[in-house]
Amino acid sequence: MADSGFSLDGQRVLVTGASVGIGAAIASRLANAGATVVVVSRSGEVPQSKGAMRSLVADLSAPEETDTVIERAVDLLGGSDVLVNNVGRADPMPFADVDRDYFNAYIELNLWAPLRLCQHAYEHLAQSNDPSVVMIGSVDAERPSPGSVVYGATKGALSAATVALSKEWMAAGIRVNQVNPGLVDTQLASEIVHSLKESGESINIAGRVGLPDEIAGLVHYLVAPVGRFANGASFRIDGGALALGPFDRWQQ
Repeated sequence: MADSGFSLDGQRVLVTGASVGIGAAIASRLANAGATVVVVSRSGEVPQSKGAMRSLVADLSAPEETDTVIERAVDLLGGSDVLVNNVGRADPMPFADVDRDYFNAYIELNLWAPLRLCQHAYEHLAQSNDPSVVMIGSVDAERPSPGSVVYGATKGALSAATVALSKEWMAAGIRVNQVNPGLVDTQLASEIVHSLKESGESINIAGRVGLPDEIAGLVHYLVAPVGRFANGASFRIDGGALALGPFDRWQQ
């Protein structure tokens, strides 16, 4: 029998960027826990799951589409209890080569889209008995990598917004948290993952890259009844990558 603290029976969930990778794992896990999940993606693909999932096609890099997503999802779900902002882009570029179009595109998708969805979702979440929002950030929010000046800035800004939103929405009972994954074995990170496997280099204490379902497990906790004490916080899940320094590697 499933632990009732992790049951999501009756919960209405929206997950963005959910056709593959971490987003797909989150959508599948929450649906398997009893939630009805609307999966937002450009492709319209729905991850495999034993639970109830529906597809909503939208390109969140386009503001006019972002502005309609919440109402379209509410029409499908009949309300909203959980919003998981997973959509984002991560294509590194040396800052000397960054132009305004590249910068604006990152701001649009990685920062404005999730915050705009929060704006539109507020009135629906405020009517829920157990509302929550989870932002999917990155360890780059804390320690950006070379080539990730803009990416890290957007994820750091999202982390700050998470804290501010949790305070603004406290009276409505809406919890807001952020999950900051390290390197995870997804299509987006496939080249880096392959390179590390070839070299045998250890980049964290765990000695391996993460799995999408491990990130989904933390999201599940945060949106479930058992996670109700978590609010206004960013949770790093990186296998101990940021804890492991160069001198630690030398001692291994």
